[in-house]
Amino acid sequence: MKQLILRLLLTVSLILVGATSSVWTASAAEASVNLTTPQWTGNSFTFLALPADKQAAGYEIFTVEQAEQGFQGDRSLRLPYANHVGKEVTVTNIVSFPVGNNQNEYMAYMTVNDTGEKLVGRTMRGQLEGLVLTADLVNARQQFLGKTIYPKFRELTGVYDPGSYAIPTSISTPIGGPAVVVDVYAGNQSQEPIWLIVTVNGEKAILPIAYSYTNVSVNTWTQSPPWQDALFMEDPRLTFGWPQEVWNTIESSSVVEGMTKEQIRLSWGKPNSIDGNGTAWIYGTKKLNFSGDVLQSLETIE
Repeated sequence: MKQLILRLLLTVSLILVGATSSVWTASAAEASVNLTTPQWTGNSFTFLALPADKQAAGYEIFTVEQAEQGFQGDRSLRLPYANHVGKEVTVTNIVSFPVGNNQNEYMAYMTVNDTGEKLVGRTMRGQLEGLVLTADLVNARQQFLGKTIYPKFRELTGVYDPGSYAIPTSISTPIGGPAVVVDVYAGNQSQEPIWLIVTVNGEKAILPIAYSYTNVSVNTWTQSPPWQDALFMEDPRLTFGWPQEVWNTIESSSVVEGMTKEQIRLSWGKPNSIDGNGTAWIYGTKKLNFSGDVLQSLETIE
């Protein structure tokens, strides 16, 4: 029965692709921010690099002719990594199908821009692994390249040197310390698909970001751009005006009563969970209780 449903879905989808591919317009291909999966049609995506341990398996996307077997688990039919990394595809059609609990997933039909190869991928939780919206790459370059930014991390991963056998090391930096963006390119993780290459204390490091929520599960979207979780655009030591003792507490990865939520996020990162409409944050066995924006008490929980 599952094979019959998959075959019918692919057949109907191909009919729809043929019916709609001739009516694209230039406006349909224009990029917009935070595209939901049904809005992908007409937009360009770029194949990401894959982590080294996943390159041999390739992308879980298939040619249209081999899609039925591929979706049934034939891993040998996945797109080969070396033939597709860095290439651009244009989404020609999106077809939804139910997966239970009033949820839908999507079949994404694509054409490789330089070869015309016809492909299809299937989303999981609304996300198709291995792709980044090309407009996000373009916009990230325009916004960040050559700029000084201020990462919200104590350590960044060093850039791999192809001419060396050395494993990239972690590069230490103060939270909110300055870093200059010297390059921007596609990374290897769909959740944070764009790598900002920055210089910190004369060394190159990687700062992964997502520029928009396109191809990110909708239940994780917020009102703020996702890259704001990774960096400040202005020096926080000037914009916030916090005393040095607060920065010392943050740098020591500590949390004390009287700190604000922003200060705690910089020190401990995002909470594991949030209770009581934001009045309590949980970090492992620690529960932080707030009055408004200010931490009132910490307690240890089971």
